[in-house]
Amino acid sequence: MSWKHIASSVTGKSHIDHQENGQDCCRTGVVQLADTESFIGLAADGAGSTASGGTGAEIACESMYMNILDTLRQMPGVSHITDTTILMWMVNTHNAIADQAKTSGIPLREYACTLIGTVMDDNHAVYFQIGDGGMVIHTNEEYEPIFWPEQGEYANTTYFITDDSFLEHIRVLCTDSSPNEIALFTDGLQNLVLSFSTKKAHAGFFRPLFDAIRKNRDNMLMDLSLHLEQFLNRPDINDRSDDDKTLVLAVRFPG
Repeated sequence: MSWKHIASSVTGKSHIDHQENGQDCCRTGVVQLADTESFIGLAADGAGSTASGGTGAEIACESMYMNILDTLRQMPGVSHITDTTILMWMVNTHNAIADQAKTSGIPLREYACTLIGTVMDDNHAVYFQIGDGGMVIHTNEEYEPIFWPEQGEYANTTYFITDDSFLEHIRVLCTDSSPNEIALFTDGLQNLVLSFSTKKAHAGFFRPLFDAIRKNRDNMLMDLSLHLEQFLNRPDINDRSDDDKTLVLAVRFPG
């Protein structure tokens, strides 16, 4: 089996209006080891109230990606990744952001960011998350969230990988199955793509996007990524959310 994937992070209108940079980041890749392809998908969202949340999100995605890559090179497949492995990745990523904070002289809280990720091959998948945003997979003709977005103690707050208590809020799932479709998204999209009354995802949002990936040739995926960016910047999307928006989409198909 093989993977097609596209991803985009766009700056929200609220940041544009204040002449600020966006604070979302994403990282994706397909790793070929022996006869197995593994898909890695990551999305991070810097806290809007921070000065360097976007930098934190970039470090989180890059550090986590390299941790996953190192593990895949040492282990014979995703099936050998455990909860302990993922917690180690999270600790290493937290420390990478903390090192940057120390070097810059900026408090660690100013690099606050959420982090969502997955690694999957033909027969196994692992998922992990701290904070809001989410992941959705296609199962039994429905689109099901892996974890529900986690809010903090107060309204419009959540948990971050930079928190002192970050280990208490990491959610992990290791499975002996791998979906044919997966989406990762930051909180700028969660109110658009999730039904908070039914705790399910809106199939009408996801199905056309996954269908577009399936129908496109490999050499057209870059163009499709551009279309995804344009889609996330549509006026009707921005009218419903002025926050940064990140969307990662991956489809598994016979290789």
